Amino acid sequence: MNINIIKTKSFVFYNIFFPKKLLLPLIIIRTATKRSSGSTKNNRDSPGKRLGEKVKAGNILVRQRGTKFYPGENVGMGRDHTLYALEPGFVQFYRDPLQPKRKFVGIVFDRAIKLPLSKNEPRIRRLGMKE
Repeated sequence: MNINIIKTKSFVFYNIFFPKKLLLPLIIIRTATKRSSGSTKNNRDSPGKRLGEKVKAGNILVRQRGTKFYPGENVGMGRDHTLYALEPGFVQFYRDPLQPKRKFVGIVFDRAIKLPLSKNEPRIRRLGMKE
């Protein structure tokens, strides 16, 4: 067999078993579709941290930019305006009547104590108290 016969036989074989009318539906037409995207990692929520009003010494009370809240009783302020507890106790947010535009954060040792303390009252100190 020479090469011409092989070409002709293969062409005939191809036309018999794969007619052109059957090949038309198999042509792939590209369409504009959006590809499926992967899942994101931002779509979940962490459980609450069960935060309460009771804090220990050194706990951060408020993270802020600028001084939206000012330190009150037993509260310190960091250099980035972060308020933290100096003593363990209960957190209270209040306004001082002498400075009504400012909001203060204070720590008291007993829930019954209300801030702000008047200027005549002595400061509450933590002497002999147990944690």
